Amino acid sequence: MRTGPRIVLLSAGFGEGHAQVSRTLQRKFADYGCRDAVIVDLFREGHPTMNAFAGFLYARSTALSEIGLDYYGWSYYRTREMKQDGFLAKWLGSWGVRKLAAVMRTLRPDALVATFPFGGAFEYIRMRGMRIPTYTVITDFTLHNRWLSTTPDRFFVATDDLKREMIRRSVPESRIAVTGIPIRETFYGEGRPAERERSVLIMAGALGMPRRIREIARRLSELPGTKTTVVCGRNETLRRELEAAFAREPDVDVRGYVERIDELMRRSSCLVTKAGGVTLSEALQIGIPIVVHRPIPGQEKENALYLAGKGLARISYTIRDLLEQTSDILDNEEVGPPEAIPNRTVPSGCAAETIVEEITRSIGRDAGPAPEVAARSSNRFGKVGRFT
Repeated sequence: MRTGPRIVLLSAGFGEGHAQVSRTLQRKFADYGCRDAVIVDLFREGHPTMNAFAGFLYARSTALSEIGLDYYGWSYYRTREMKQDGFLAKWLGSWGVRKLAAVMRTLRPDALVATFPFGGAFEYIRMRGMRIPTYTVITDFTLHNRWLSTTPDRFFVATDDLKREMIRRSVPESRIAVTGIPIRETFYGEGRPAERERSVLIMAGALGMPRRIREIARRLSELPGTKTTVVCGRNETLRRELEAAFAREPDVDVRGYVERIDELMRRSSCLVTKAGGVTLSEALQIGIPIVVHRPIPGQEKENALYLAGKGLARISYTIRDLLEQTSDILDNEEVGPPEAIPNRTVPSGCAAETIVEEITRSIGRDAGPAPEVAARSSNRFGKVGRFT
């Protein structure tokens, strides 16, 4: 039995960001009365063997790029400007379309929302006479042509710069909304405390091979009066290895998966991380200084370069660079929310709220969360700011 409009969120398991954005939107749709929001991984369900192989390669792309096997970066830049009507674009766009057709027949959704560039999926259903609203949420700060090939009714994007680039590539301005990248509600509202311990937070799950992470943590822990927290995510092998390596180091705190990573960000002086669009958006919202270490070629490197160009992040390519940049931040840290720092405004309204409100309105449902949700939101979300 349906409980309001049915929304299908099309996601993929290559990296945590796409799935995390889908889950964030799913929760927000539920707040707005759309409790039939369903997440579908088209690749995993439509091509399980190929999906497993691609996931295997993706999971090892960071480590292998360090020894010269940069296949992920090569493929990213090779296809970045590909023509939408070319053979490669059409082949990539064909993945998952049959599964999508089955989803349409089985679930009969009122709207489709893609958080991954599924190529010709939306065009495929249009060609078969299925007319429902379609949306794409771009989860990076820079553009790859695969996002454009989704051809939705509406794009939701991170920045005004990204919107301008899309217009330059012939996307009608009316089809683009600047919302920011959806992140969890826990990252809004509460600011960072003025009094914090001198500490560095390392998001270690995707920073490279274990020996490099050990070296980074050890060198950072040697900075005077500095505590280092290393978050390994769901990489249990890495967590056990680092716990053994730092068992006698009281200033190094090794953790596995942390649900409330926002709390650690608020308490820390500096974040060392990879350059996924979601992680960077979370850090920007909290207002913690960011150092991106050795971003892998592809969208992560492009995200890092974009934010570094805006003065919103630093990039280190060697451990020496990382130590110098981190020391500078620790010694000269700016205190305050992101909107208080000149030239560093970030989207401070809730992107998920903005996106869900527009979609629910467009499919004919009165936009607006339940009263208790509205009260909670009014205490969390400020005005929406934008990069310019």
